[in-house]
Amino acid sequence: MLAAAALAAAALTAAPNVQSLVLKPAQVGKGYGLYLRRDGFGLKTRTLDLCGIAGYPSEKQRASRIQVDYLKAKGAFLLSNEVVRYKPGGSAQAMREVVAHATGCPNRPVATGVQGVPPLTLHITRLHDHLLLKGYLAVRIRATGTVSGKPIDKVSYAVYQRHGDVLSGVYSFPLSGGAATDRAQMEFCLHAAEQSAKNLAGVAAQKGPTA
Repeated sequence: MLAAAALAAAALTAAPNVQSLVLKPAQVGKGYGLYLRRDGFGLKTRTLDLCGIAGYPSEKQRASRIQVDYLKAKGAFLLSNEVVRYKPGGSAQAMREVVAHATGCPNRPVATGVQGVPPLTLHITRLHDHLLLKGYLAVRIRATGTVSGKPIDKVSYAVYQRHGDVLSGVYSFPLSGGAATDRAQMEFCLHAAEQSAKNLAGVAAQKGPTA
């Protein structure tokens, strides 16, 4: 029993702390501040919802989660970083699922999962960045449709990458009234994702190679 207790304690010590892996404001950009979210802690809020919420059984494999937002005065974009620790094998499963959704998501209306918001048509484009971790998924998401009788045509970006049992999601959204351009938003999101890759790699360097 003493040996089992020692092993359990060692496992808890080895488990990465998701709060220590979220982006620092300076990693996002000059002038950005970190803002906590009401749904940013715990597992009640789902992690994966690209192309709808169906087909993500890995959600049950999550062990801990944090998500925070980043904003700056007169900024054109909002950035969000979600870091999730999974049970062994769960992060790899999550990546397989989200890649499959990005690959197979048709250009047809997809339920938003938000009460009162009708389905939107998603147009997904894969992106490439050699500075991200092997096996990453980076996508441009164009959502079109009608909400409350008004046409919607908005572009967001999402980057998913993992190391060991930890997955990091970096998401960017345009802010109304900001002088945003599509390319600037893409570069903004990819830069933050590259910084998140360094955070995950830092844990890997401390613990040694992890599949």
